[in-house]
Amino acid sequence: MTAKAEEIKKEEAKFLLYELREHARELFGVKPEVFDGVFSKAEETEITKTEAERRIKAFFKKEVK
Repeated sequence: MTAKAEEIKKEEAKFLLYELREHARELFGVKPEVFDGVFSKAEETEITKTEAERRIKAFFKKEVK
């Protein structure tokens, strides 16, 4: 296997936001409404589970004004 093929294999799968939203409770422990708030201004339509989890955690750490 070439180095490029190994790199592609290691790349995490991306999912459509609506698919992740449908399973927000199981995957991230949040309600779909919270997921909507986190990704309301997202420009992309696909994202990895790791990136989604990172953004959700950052959302909860934000200070409320």
